[in-house]
Amino acid sequence: MMNHLWKKLTDIKLPFWVMFMNTFSMAVGFYMMIPLLASYLLHDLLLSVTIVGVISAIRSLSQQGLSAFCGTLADRLGYKRTILIGLFIRTFGFGMFGFVDHVPGLIIACFFSGLGAALFQPASYAYYAALSTLQNRITVYAIREMLSNLGFVVGPVVGALLMGFHFKYVSLTATLIFVFSFFLSLLLLPHIKNEQKPQDARMLPQMKKVLQNRAFRRFMVFTMISWSLVAQLYMAVPFRVNQIAPGANIGLIYSCGAVVMVLLQVPFAKLGQSKMQPFGVLSLATLLLAAGLFTIGMTGSMIGMYAGVIAFMIGQVFLQPMMNTMVSEFAGSGSIASYFGFNSFALSIGAMLGNVGGGYLYDLGTTLGWRALPWICFLLFGLMNIFFMLKEQGRRTDSKTVSA
Repeated sequence: MMNHLWKKLTDIKLPFWVMFMNTFSMAVGFYMMIPLLASYLLHDLLLSVTIVGVISAIRSLSQQGLSAFCGTLADRLGYKRTILIGLFIRTFGFGMFGFVDHVPGLIIACFFSGLGAALFQPASYAYYAALSTLQNRITVYAIREMLSNLGFVVGPVVGALLMGFHFKYVSLTATLIFVFSFFLSLLLLPHIKNEQKPQDARMLPQMKKVLQNRAFRRFMVFTMISWSLVAQLYMAVPFRVNQIAPGANIGLIYSCGAVVMVLLQVPFAKLGQSKMQPFGVLSLATLLLAAGLFTIGMTGSMIGMYAGVIAFMIGQVFLQPMMNTMVSEFAGSGSIASYFGFNSFALSIGAMLGNVGGGYLYDLGTTLGWRALPWICFLLFGLMNIFFMLKEQGRRTDSKTVSA
């Protein structure tokens, strides 16, 4: 047993180890600071909620809004080079948080923090795709998501311990983590030899080519709708806990869900790929997301709350690795980072629509006295998306049959 495990570990090539270490360490650095940033700005710097919201929005806008452009840039510059540039810029942004206490400086720090991620995220997903094969890609992405979720478990704990001294120590530690990732990548991450450069290296034609892929445009709409459900978790849980059991430990609920994702990510992702078609896996994931939200909203107990969160997290276990695998398949041998950048942009639109639309539905349900309204809507949105995804899977199956 141990010999078999050791052989499997030694079969993993160095670039994978470097990327896996990067994924985990960057997740720890991100989650140890960003969840605490709003609390620091509100309670230590005494900024208004509106200003804190604007500062947070700038980070999200620079990260998600520029992802399509930065993904295309990565295809031109090369994945390793773009990862290094992104890590350097985010390191600078995270470091600023520990030394500025005025709004203009905080806005600059947020912008560079988001821009760094906009650069290295599409490039790193593309690097994973270039390293992997069609046979092991779903496993590679599942391990990547598992390590990211493990960082989500570890990061807030470390951040909370350092916050007991001062937020500056949180910022400096997160900065050092990204410095570590930068030098690890610089020294040990090789350039991809078989990295396919787009035939037309100009930015706009390359972006236009991605958008002309009609099947990929439909895919982005599907993932956008599913991601609008993913975005509900961080509103739905506090909203319902406040109604069911005010004062309950919300962090424990999220931690429980994160542990479930860490344990089930790899085996469930492989199971979904082996037993179902790609859009069938996405449909199952969307069903679990919608059913989890429906359970969270309709239950009257904390046990039901935990059950809903666990179902929701299992939905994410199926969703993320398959979604990333399908993006790499749409890209083929070229412009991989461009495709990941555009998909990231689509997900950001889904998150924005989910946050705004979900907030509106919560308020509307409360105003009308029909508290089931948002949860029924989430379920219906999910079922509608599943219907069209299964139709898309049927279209793909028919086209393969005709071509055969």
